[in-house]
Amino acid sequence: MSVENSGLLLSVVLVLGFATLTVALLTVARLLYKSLIRQQRLDMTGRWLVVTGCDSGIGLGVVTALAACRAKVIACCYTEEGSKKALAAGAAWAPQLDLTHDDAVRNIAQEINSRTEGLLWGVVHAAGTVMPGFVDYQPIHSYRQVMAVNFFAPVLLTQKLLSALRRSKGRVVLVSSVDGIVSLPGNAPYDASKFALEAYADALRVELSFCGVMVSVINPATMRTPMAETFFPAHRATWQAMATDDPAGDWQMLWPESWLDQYVDKNTQQLRSIAEDPAAAVNDIVHAATAVHPKLRYLSGRLAKSLFYALWLMPESWSLRFKRLTVQPKPPRSGS
Repeated sequence: MSVENSGLLLSVVLVLGFATLTVALLTVARLLYKSLIRQQRLDMTGRWLVVTGCDSGIGLGVVTALAACRAKVIACCYTEEGSKKALAAGAAWAPQLDLTHDDAVRNIAQEINSRTEGLLWGVVHAAGTVMPGFVDYQPIHSYRQVMAVNFFAPVLLTQKLLSALRRSKGRVVLVSSVDGIVSLPGNAPYDASKFALEAYADALRVELSFCGVMVSVINPATMRTPMAETFFPAHRATWQAMATDDPAGDWQMLWPESWLDQYVDKNTQQLRSIAEDPAAAVNDIVHAATAVHPKLRYLSGRLAKSLFYALWLMPESWSLRFKRLTVQPKPPRSGS
């Protein structure tokens, strides 16, 4: 190699090296900057926030955390016992209502606007329900019930609180799930409701951006909550409901009751082994409601940031193979 070529090669290597170092330094600087601005929090003293689903689990944890920030929390609960827990956790008011009743949602929104005098900072939609079961034995009312709580209730309540949220340039926090980005077998009604919530959030975020209202979506992985702990045992209730609706259906050939108990017992143990501390989701929700610069999306929990993020991004054919191998059981009997 000639001296001229050697010199040219060295120059190219130096330029590439300098460019790579510059990109690396800029990337690190950007990450540090984002980390710093994400840490900035608002003074929440006296700010009104509505939280749904506060009887237990993540919703009750959010009430406790926001009350500790001296916010004034309206904790919407389903049961009287839940209301007592929410008040003990620091809620300023803990009304009891059924979110599946539109009139109840409209009435509570009117009362919220009255009590807060139109000075509402944010709403956190943490209420949720699940009715697991494979599609062969999912009655149609399962879909309607789950959609009513997980989708229609937050849509209606948000709409009735929009005027106050616009005035405050506040926050809407929608608790979805990893099932809202990656649908899993055995949970179609829940997954469908969360996918719908994701689409709603995308539209709402753009529409409210002109008013200064920020919309964040939380995607928790499986957390140690009452809803998760009863997930697989709830298959039995769904199976029995379908047996009542369609006692002679050939679906029982594919999924006999003798198989059900073994399936439930085995998977209940596995779920307990992967369930994570709900504090991860609570912290993300509180950040979305209180940060100066909240994220648009929070993947809450280790599995949300790793496995489900990978399943979300990978080709659908790969995701299908993975689910067939790890999640979906083969029907114990042939339907032919």
